[in-house]
Amino acid sequence: MTSMDEMKAIVDAAVDFAEDKTEGIIVRGTLGKESQVRFSQNSIDISKRWHEMKLEMFIILKGAQSGFAERSVTNADEAKQAVEDGIAFIKHLPESLFFAGVEEKVSKYKPVPDLVDPRFDDFTEKAPQFVNKAIEAAIDEGAVRVAGALAFGRQERYLRSSYGPSGESVATIFDLNVRAFQDELDYSGQGLTCGTKPTSAEKEMVEAGAKAGRLSKQASSAVQGEPGKYDLVLSPTVAANVLGFVPGAANPFMVLIGLSPLGDRMGQTIAPEGVSVWDDPTMPQGLGSRSFDFEGTPARKTTIVDGGVLKGFIHNTTTARMFETESTGSSGAAGLGSGVKMLLPVSSNIVFNQGDHSLDELLETNRPTIYVTCNWYMRFQNYQTGEFSTIPRDAMFLIENGEMKPIKNLRISDNVMRMFANIDAMGRDRTQVYWWEVSTPTFIPTVRVKDCRMSAATQ
Repeated sequence: MTSMDEMKAIVDAAVDFAEDKTEGIIVRGTLGKESQVRFSQNSIDISKRWHEMKLEMFIILKGAQSGFAERSVTNADEAKQAVEDGIAFIKHLPESLFFAGVEEKVSKYKPVPDLVDPRFDDFTEKAPQFVNKAIEAAIDEGAVRVAGALAFGRQERYLRSSYGPSGESVATIFDLNVRAFQDELDYSGQGLTCGTKPTSAEKEMVEAGAKAGRLSKQASSAVQGEPGKYDLVLSPTVAANVLGFVPGAANPFMVLIGLSPLGDRMGQTIAPEGVSVWDDPTMPQGLGSRSFDFEGTPARKTTIVDGGVLKGFIHNTTTARMFETESTGSSGAAGLGSGVKMLLPVSSNIVFNQGDHSLDELLETNRPTIYVTCNWYMRFQNYQTGEFSTIPRDAMFLIENGEMKPIKNLRISDNVMRMFANIDAMGRDRTQVYWWEVSTPTFIPTVRVKDCRMSAATQ
């Protein structure tokens, strides 16, 4: 496999080759060492590994005529060819309406702690053992069938800009998703865990399995829920997806293209006083943590919501110049679908403040309350106003007379800004959430939200 020094030489070759052919270029090389263990029917199906070296290149031909090119390469000649092909493609593009320059200041970067597992190379052998223990834990808690996937990897990166900034980084990552079932598919539960140190996460992986099995057993005999208004207790998994959308929309590009409800809310109270949220690329063990952004700007913590008040947006160089402010070190290669990328502000880790309630305390209520443990398919009817719906999956419970009664076939149909404003209490179980419904790593506890609308899932 290519070494970091070899990758740096290939990136340097690409930047040097582009010097007299472009106005500027940023090249980020990534050495990826990835693995996945998939399991179903209580046993491991597939265990696979792959290695790749990839170059992401932001090329500026002249003025605002710019664009991305991306390719897997193995040597300097292939990197030069990738630059040539990228230039040929970008020559056919019009000038970007969303480009106003990149970082030119050379900086020193502070390392983020706890991003690398020093024993990571040993984990390939341990991974199947950890997965089997998670499966066993789910079955011990009453699951009949268990399925899911464990992904883990090591990424080494080197970034160099023709404008001066350069830097390198190393990180290890893992995420485990366990789903447990009874004989009926409706009776299911989910357990998640993720982080940067898989070799020391055996306990968390086993608990993810146990949680999935326990919830699937508790969901047995779930009955049709009644549509209406309820207080909702949202697990961190659900809260990250639903409530995490709001700070994730504190992005000027999303505002400008009409996909954010925060455009005219700066300085306004959007949540109770006890709610604060940050975009924090310096978070230890954060899957989105980094020392610098795609332009080479130092990463820093940015306050989004402080005491319930909307205080800030994330920015890269372009949006900072457009809005007459400073970059927050949030520049990234943002995917826009079908392989298209733009240089835009990109969230790192969304971090909510810790609450002070236990789960039992959040569930102690005399009001009609539903505990939602998992959701899929969050869809918006109107991004600017915040109307959305999402389908609770796996175990869901009606809290009645101090008991949890399993229910099913309801949909959350509400307004995300109204729910954010109606946060009633927060747990002290803040955890990092990352899976296919939560693509930005989000640190958030269990959250109780007042007066939420639930409709029938078939409507």
